[in-house]
Amino acid sequence: MNGIKLSDAHTHIGSEQELSMRCDSKILSLVCASEPSEAEMLLSRPHSCIIPTAGIHPWHAGDLSLDEMVKWLSVFPVIGEIGMDSVWCNTPLPIQRKIFCSQLELAAQQKKPVILHTKGQEKEIASIIREYPGRYLVHWYSCSDYLEKYLDLDCYFSIGPDVWWNPAVRAVAKKAPLNRILIETDGMSAVKWAYEEAPDMPDSVRIPETPADSLYETLLTIAKIRHLSPKDAGLLFYRNLNDGFLAAL
Repeated sequence: MNGIKLSDAHTHIGSEQELSMRCDSKILSLVCASEPSEAEMLLSRPHSCIIPTAGIHPWHAGDLSLDEMVKWLSVFPVIGEIGMDSVWCNTPLPIQRKIFCSQLELAAQQKKPVILHTKGQEKEIASIIREYPGRYLVHWYSCSDYLEKYLDLDCYFSIGPDVWWNPAVRAVAKKAPLNRILIETDGMSAVKWAYEEAPDMPDSVRIPETPADSLYETLLTIAKIRHLSPKDAGLLFYRNLNDGFLAAL
């Protein structure tokens, strides 16, 4: 792992230990706050490698109002993750859509990049964001359909930790332009879930225990898919995040 640049285009706060490991490893990380208490926590822990993001996650669309989060949406440089979810969320879709669109409107007004959560609503979200031109990062896209719609919109894609076994995630790694590929953990609890979901996980595969380990494994898999050296892949993904998605912040 020596000499390889690591970046995490989407994660959550997690434990104090997890945050410390990110800073110690100098991982450029977009860390998401989905409610005011998380935003306050992020604000109280400034670090050069932590980029705070804020957004009303679709799971909270029925519990939080825009007024409760607008302070953080306005202060933080990136809005997200926001979107719609009909797989893991029971909040009625009209409520999710209203909160989602209000945040898209704010992002467009403030010219801020946006991180998207699209689970089960990939087709609908691709249609909605056309009405709000901007810079979009599609987080952990794992749908076998509609990828072309996001490619046509010149979106960035953060590849999730199941890329080593998930065909839909591997398809994103294969098809996305090299200058639009990023990597993510979505937090260490999500990494653990992604590995445990693997069908027939070989005995030789171990669940990564640190953000650096997870990102490195994801990076290696994509590097093989796209015929890059690990060092070149790490630098590319870092630049795509820092000089691409986060450009001019």
